[in-house]
Amino acid sequence: MKKFIIFLPVLALLVSCNLLDGGTISSTDVGGDSNLDMNVVGTKVTTNVTVGNTSYPASATVTSNVNGVITLDVKATLPKNNTLTNLIPANLKDASGNLVTTTKYKNTSEGILDYTNKDGKPFVIVNYNSSVGDKYTLTKADGTTITRTVTAKTTVDDYPVMGGMMLIKTMTTEQDSRIPGINRIVYVTNHKYALVAIIFYMNDGTSTKISLL
Repeated sequence: MKKFIIFLPVLALLVSCNLLDGGTISSTDVGGDSNLDMNVVGTKVTTNVTVGNTSYPASATVTSNVNGVITLDVKATLPKNNTLTNLIPANLKDASGNLVTTTKYKNTSEGILDYTNKDGKPFVIVNYNSSVGDKYTLTKADGTTITRTVTAKTTVDDYPVMGGMMLIKTMTTEQDSRIPGINRIVYVTNHKYALVAIIFYMNDGTSTKISLL
């Protein structure tokens, strides 16, 4: 089963429209076909959060699909005393300190967007038609701006997934962080498998990688 956007809620727990340069690709919407197998209500996927050499189980279930906007119920075992874990509010954890939450996003054949900013506005993670250097920009209600920049787009199958059993082409989008403790956030995506990985780079020099494929 294809893996998809399970850990967008991590951003929703932490983060307190415009056009790309050239005016051709929106920062707040993606077109394309949303009639994808991974978007079907009832679909459940499992994945893991990897910190160092240790993996922690996680899962998400699609509970609704309204015009391509998907709602997910998310559960994840979180590493203890991890920098990223410690930033997640207590009201979004269960009695054992693990993640239990709901989030939504739009996933289509053209790209991915989320609603995890504080204002709940749609914000593009990737449009597969973008080029390296293209930017997606969102201005929040408080006047601050979040920018996501396409930093890489491969033309050959060179990114290992499924434990190295397969190589795929990828696009990389980097987000500047307004979250205390987090330096930057990197998204790795693929036009067929959607979100492949999220990497959080912390101010203390550590990082946490969420592998979704």
